[in-house]
Amino acid sequence: MYFYNNHKILITLMILSFILIFINIDFQIKKFGKILKHQDGSEYHGIIKSPPEIKIWKHASEFKSDISIKNLQPYEFRHHFLPPKILGFSSKLFKIEFYHSNSNINIKNINIKNINFFFYFQIFVYYFCVIIFYSKLIELNIKKSIINFTVFFLLFEPTINQYNSTIFGETIFFSLLILSFVYLIDLPKKNYSYFLFGLLFSVLYLQRSVAMFLIFVPITLLLLNFKQKSFFKILNLIIPFLIILILLGTLNYKRSNVFYFLPTQTIDNLYNYFLPKIDSKLSNKSASQSKKKLMDAKNNFALDNKLDLEIESDRIKFYNFQKNEAIKTILNNKLITLREAIISSMHSMLLNPVEIINTRIKGKDYYKSDLHQKYVKYRIFYSFLIYTIILIGFFYSLKKKIIAPLILLFVGTYFFIISSWVGYTRYFVPTLLSLCIYFGFGLEFIFTKIINLKKYYKNA
Repeated sequence: MYFYNNHKILITLMILSFILIFINIDFQIKKFGKILKHQDGSEYHGIIKSPPEIKIWKHASEFKSDISIKNLQPYEFRHHFLPPKILGFSSKLFKIEFYHSNSNINIKNINIKNINFFFYFQIFVYYFCVIIFYSKLIELNIKKSIINFTVFFLLFEPTINQYNSTIFGETIFFSLLILSFVYLIDLPKKNYSYFLFGLLFSVLYLQRSVAMFLIFVPITLLLLNFKQKSFFKILNLIIPFLIILILLGTLNYKRSNVFYFLPTQTIDNLYNYFLPKIDSKLSNKSASQSKKKLMDAKNNFALDNKLDLEIESDRIKFYNFQKNEAIKTILNNKLITLREAIISSMHSMLLNPVEIINTRIKGKDYYKSDLHQKYVKYRIFYSFLIYTIILIGFFYSLKKKIIAPLILLFVGTYFFIISSWVGYTRYFVPTLLSLCIYFGFGLEFIFTKIINLKKYYKNA
């Protein structure tokens, strides 16, 4: 009873959040847990709908059949390391079978029975990390109402919470990120604590490759806070991170004879997702024409150099060619690159709280559909509302001289710089998450003003 009386708003918010999530997951599975059709007649599974999800599903099924060290990474390290392993291991607990028949691996044979238990598992991990973050904010003597507004944002903001009914792994990544906030806003004084901190950042990277350089955020903060006394703290932070990178590189080397620890998707991302925008401006061609031109260029490179793209080491040469071409073009066209990066970054900031459900409705047709266009005006209004509250919170926290949200802004800035150029809202969500305390301060300011105005008119 004592705990409830002191934290009843937190408990109430979590209960309400879980009820909404339970209803949503039940709806999503009943509505989309089946084979649907695109406009061109091709089929897709409503829950396991996109190529990345299909790969995670397949690799999780393979990992479940042989949970061993030798089966940790038996294929090219193209995407994120942990999501299929977590899903595969969880499937043992929740009795997920993945396919109705393991001899027939295709979308028509996908079996999502008990997948709801995996979704609940993700949610409880997220709740656990939110509670720890909540406790840390209380420890820092931040006003209780601001903390409650911050928790409200974390539990109910739909752009963040829509991913808890997917297998992408975002919810677990967000959970780990919130856990890292606990360390960052109150850096430990004991050196040995940073070994665990380094492990946390290692797991963050394994869960989402966008966190590959996030470790430089705590390193910078340590240098600023502890100066000469930061050496052993930074050393303890880096050691577990390097160990994980070496182990990952060794796994890849044993399989491919190439030592690497970055997902190969990060090598050719610029070429495939960003370079077409620059090329279309330079050559005055359409985006589709530029994509075809770049596709032909890389295929010609493979042919001219007799690369066998069935061999991983040759594929890495293929990716490196794309990376080098992209960097060369970008460096030679800095102004166009900057303009396109700004446009893409602005586009990524347009929040899309209905992305998951709408891509399940339309599949690959969503981004060119009327449904996508229909929601743009609502997304603009919603984004304006959220950013206004956050901006108010930014100035209010500065006035109050509270440092914690400024530290998280540092984290958000990192994610924005490293991934916003892709132009997808999904890549902006870690930045949005990092602005949670500003949202809390913003709502506190607004509600305080409303209460003061009521008092003023009542006494007038």
